[in-house]
Amino acid sequence: MTDRMADGQGSGRRPIARKFRPTFASVISFLGLTAALAISACSTTGGNYAPPDRVYVTKAQMQAPYAIAAGTDGNIWFSQYENNNLSRFTPAAVLTTFPLTGDDSFPERLTAGPDGAIWFTDTIGNRIGRLASDGSATYFPMLADRSGPDGITAGQDGNIWFTEHAADRIARIDSAGQIIEYALPQPDSGPAEIIAGDDGYLWFSEDYGNRIGRITTFGEIKEYAIPTPHSRPGGLAWGSDGAIWFAELATDRVGRLTPDGGVSEYALPVAGVPLGIAAGSDGNIWMTLGKKHAFCSAAADGTIDCFTAGVDCFPGFITAGPEDSLWFTEPNGRIGRLMPPTSLTEYTLPDPDERITQPLKADSTLTRIVPQSAAQPAP
Repeated sequence: MTDRMADGQGSGRRPIARKFRPTFASVISFLGLTAALAISACSTTGGNYAPPDRVYVTKAQMQAPYAIAAGTDGNIWFSQYENNNLSRFTPAAVLTTFPLTGDDSFPERLTAGPDGAIWFTDTIGNRIGRLASDGSATYFPMLADRSGPDGITAGQDGNIWFTEHAADRIARIDSAGQIIEYALPQPDSGPAEIIAGDDGYLWFSEDYGNRIGRITTFGEIKEYAIPTPHSRPGGLAWGSDGAIWFAELATDRVGRLTPDGGVSEYALPVAGVPLGIAAGSDGNIWMTLGKKHAFCSAAADGTIDCFTAGVDCFPGFITAGPEDSLWFTEPNGRIGRLMPPTSLTEYTLPDPDERITQPLKADSTLTRIVPQSAAQPAP
């Protein structure tokens, strides 16, 4: 897992020891940014976009939002790449940050638990964390060293499920902190993201094994090969069509796995890495293309539309939120809200050294880039 992070490419997942930790510049370069970044409020309306005057800021002024999840409390939660903390962002744009403990720590992925807490994987600390509503954090160490806990989700069985990227295992943890692990059938699979399907299964991507996997709550595993070799499956989303949709980080495609095991792959009309993926309330699957400053939406039949958000907008990870919204992170210090199909609002997070209580808000409209009139399966 460390080799593929050396240049900041791949899925955006972190290594499992601090000495291999990528720099701030490496992760933002994955989304098309540079360390000496020039940013301004992202305001794009229609097709008549003119880049505004830019303000140069330093790394210290950027909070670099990273992983994101919707809480059961109706709020949005996210981590920050250069800080060991979790932040809560309300629909009214009130930001609260909760510092976590440990120098060799970082909340890699997060999920809302059935207990109302935010659960997260700590890849560097090799543990699972739980942030309670009062801001207190509890940690549960992994059963073996350097397991690489990565993706995490809440299962319908009331447990929290997560992947162990470096150990080739899927695991679950209950409310008492007891961990049970299940080894994958094949070594060097690299289980990464994981989601809970409406079918009661847990679904996960294997970015080394080039497969999508399914596990029951009793630990029974089934795997499905992706036709394109070395596609590097990443993010997952449960579609309204009952299929599992997955991003292919190495091929600029999105894939669809049906309940009967059929796999289809679709080339994105705009060539770009689909880093984030989530199901929208409109029945479509939405993806973020940070380097292209764009979003793409895929219908059940594979029809894909893409939209631009302006040159100063870098959408990263994305999640479904309250009131038919989609929320996403931007490594240049913003949190964004997308109301399908084209309404966009971005909030520039306040500098932690300044006495600013409310983020700066900018509304804009996405512009369609390339409509695709019919499904175009990838060859």
